[in-house]
Amino acid sequence: MTEFLNILNTSAMQQDFTVLASISRLGYAFILNLFLAFTYKNLNSHKEDCHIIMHSIIYIGVIMAGAMMMIASNMVVAFGLLGAVSIVRFRTAVSNPIDMSYIFLAIVVGISCGLAFFVHALILTLFVGLLMLFLNRIKLGMAPPTSFNFDVYITFNKKHFHAESIELLKNFMGSDAMMMEIKTSKQRVKIKYSQTMHNLGEVQEMHDQIEGIFSHDPSLIIRISRK
Repeated sequence: MTEFLNILNTSAMQQDFTVLASISRLGYAFILNLFLAFTYKNLNSHKEDCHIIMHSIIYIGVIMAGAMMMIASNMVVAFGLLGAVSIVRFRTAVSNPIDMSYIFLAIVVGISCGLAFFVHALILTLFVGLLMLFLNRIKLGMAPPTSFNFDVYITFNKKHFHAESIELLKNFMGSDAMMMEIKTSKQRVKIKYSQTMHNLGEVQEMHDQIEGIFSHDPSLIIRISRK
């Protein structure tokens, strides 16, 4: 424990490379970037590729910590690493600037951990992470949404699962609706749609229209939930 505390309180240039020092820096980078990854998930859970950015934040942060450990111990390695990285061509474009800010923050946190600036890395992670949560909470610069995405779940008796009822349902839902899944069992059929609506009046109207299509099915279940 004493050796571990000494590692946390000593700069990278003053430390000899040891297995414990390596593990502590990589582990610290992992913990802090894991916090950033979950912050990203909390604010961007609606994105399909959310898990990809989360993994990237963790990987990049830990890798940068390892890279900076090599650079801090040997300047020859630093130039060699620079040359190796310069020949790698990254073809994945990050279209969202906010996603890019998470990646850049992961790099800086990883560099800080690799150079044993643990207190700075902790303060930076907490400060920027809480700042992101705060700005998202107050919706800074964002216009109020005019429409909302809903999941529409329709469960009915399988005997009503025929071309006429499905065609009526398809026509009513319109071209904006997207069928996400359909499940069948011996007695029941469950269909899930994704639909954009503007107010609660449209939600109620949709509920009433679906009830009308399957009016002969007393076991009909309709559930409409906002994403």
